[in-house]
Amino acid sequence: MTNSKIVLAAALVAGASAFAPVQQHGVSTALFNGPVIGAGGMADTRDPDALQHDDPRKSISAAPSFEEYLKMRDGGGAAPAAAAPAPAAAPAAVAAPAAAAPAAVGGGGTVFDTLAGLEGPGQVWGAEGIAVGKEESELKGYDNFGKFVERLQSTGVANELAGAGPFTIFAPVDSAVESYEKMFGPFDATVCKMHIVVGKVPTSQVSSAPLTTLAGETLTYKRAVRKDFVNDVVIGEKTFGQFNDFPVDVECSNGLIHGISLSLAS
Repeated sequence: MTNSKIVLAAALVAGASAFAPVQQHGVSTALFNGPVIGAGGMADTRDPDALQHDDPRKSISAAPSFEEYLKMRDGGGAAPAAAAPAPAAAPAAVAAPAAAAPAAVGGGGTVFDTLAGLEGPGQVWGAEGIAVGKEESELKGYDNFGKFVERLQSTGVANELAGAGPFTIFAPVDSAVESYEKMFGPFDATVCKMHIVVGKVPTSQVSSAPLTTLAGETLTYKRAVRKDFVNDVVIGEKTFGQFNDFPVDVECSNGLIHGISLSLAS
């Protein structure tokens, strides 16, 4: 009896397995079409189209310099708004030609007189401001040209700048004069004259104009990293933040002034 039950059970199991679904094993023929934008996850969600700004200076690849890019990004120098359309002129009226943008004006004095009152670039506190309760980006003051003016007076070079000229002064800020004197010695008459070029040389011509100084030396120009250098000093340097850049093309009665961050004699 027992053997008969075992045989019957085995037969039932074998019969039931005949009706079980057969699992299919094989390779899927579906094609992978690649990532889809917006599908989620790292590169899939990035837009391959370059972002276009109204002002190209907001793009780091198109900005004239890294400092200019930071100013535009932080809103320190917003692009000018489009001018409102002018009202229609009367039929007989003739529109006057648009005036060219003026260069920086120093008040009409000589290069020496203008330099004595010229405001230099704005300086922020930076990391040292934290200890005195200041924000790193807060204005600390302006790096002016008083020390260079004093050296011009004490060496007698200021008297030469009273003439008709024209002269172009590459004026080092106070911190530049201090650094030079600590590292190299007195800022004497020869050093002062190295910062004064005979002739009027705006920044637009600094790459091609002769740069012969009152000291009889020729300064060296080069273009690098989208900036103009004279004796390895940047001309037209930008500051970080929203404050004044180094003044350039300051018009005077007998020449021009360009502010610089280092001595050309360094």
